[in-house]
Amino acid sequence: MTISDFRFQIWELKKFVSRKFRRGDPLFYRSFFRILLIVLLAVPLCPTMLWSQGNIRDTGPTLTASLDRDSAKVGSEVILTLGYHLPEGAGFPDIPEIKGLEDLTHIDREIGPDEIKITLLVDQLGSWKTGPISVSYLDKDGKTQVLTTDPVSLTVLSNLGEKPEEAELRPIQGIIPTTPLWWKYLPWVVGIAGLLLMIVLGLLWLYHRRRRKELSAMAQDPAHVWAKKEIEHLEAQGLFEKGQAKAFYFRFSEIVRRYLEAIRGFPAAEFTTEEITSCMDNEQDRKLLPLLRQADLVKFADTIPTPARKEEEVNTALAYIHETSPGPETGDSSGGQQRISS
Repeated sequence: MTISDFRFQIWELKKFVSRKFRRGDPLFYRSFFRILLIVLLAVPLCPTMLWSQGNIRDTGPTLTASLDRDSAKVGSEVILTLGYHLPEGAGFPDIPEIKGLEDLTHIDREIGPDEIKITLLVDQLGSWKTGPISVSYLDKDGKTQVLTTDPVSLTVLSNLGEKPEEAELRPIQGIIPTTPLWWKYLPWVVGIAGLLLMIVLGLLWLYHRRRRKELSAMAQDPAHVWAKKEIEHLEAQGLFEKGQAKAFYFRFSEIVRRYLEAIRGFPAAEFTTEEITSCMDNEQDRKLLPLLRQADLVKFADTIPTPARKEEEVNTALAYIHETSPGPETGDSSGGQQRISS
């Protein structure tokens, strides 16, 4: 609104008031005097309000400090609020320098408009107090200026309650061992492992000792003579007839495999039946496959063959030994022939 517009509005108001006065309207008189009374009462307050506004505009940079509580226990967190007012055009650097808190433990800092909130840890017994607090800022010319305020403090409460002198401390716990729990079981583990190792070594020794005996026996006798003697000795033990079919077939299969190993040159005693099958290159050797597979069923599937089936497989093995022997046998050959023909 311009000055001319304002003068026009005053002139219009003046004409309106003059018309009302000339007409003598009582309602207008009452309203007019009420407004006049309010204006008269408000006039003394105007200088005060104007002075306050001017004082706010003229106030310089200020800094205040306050805590969010008057007391706290050791280990608690308190928030220090720094309220500030900066001159026009002034501001803080990226990280404002705050002094007076050097002896306190800082946890967090948050800078907002008109205030800085700093989270501190109460980690001191007795008195907890800041030093004189100062904050640096940059004025509109880029020069460093400083805001200062008085220290603040709080009362540190005891964690032992309101009457710490009457509190009783808990008993001191015993020393916690740092040795791992499994350490005390280590001797037992080592002892058991050593015992198992000795058992395994003993079994291996017995196996190789038996193997050496068999090899020495085979070295003294031709392979076919040794094989027939072993089968006849196994039959004489009567294991199958005593209900020990599995023990019989374990030994019977081993004799056949060792004989096959001696005449064919591959470790049949160590091979599985399928591996032996892949090494057989003639029909004569393949006649042993049904025998070996039946032996596997008895050994590993608990199959019990009939006595006739067992007798047939023994005759098959003896016939194979007879067919693969190097020449006419002497001594035991007649007995072997009788067994095959029976």
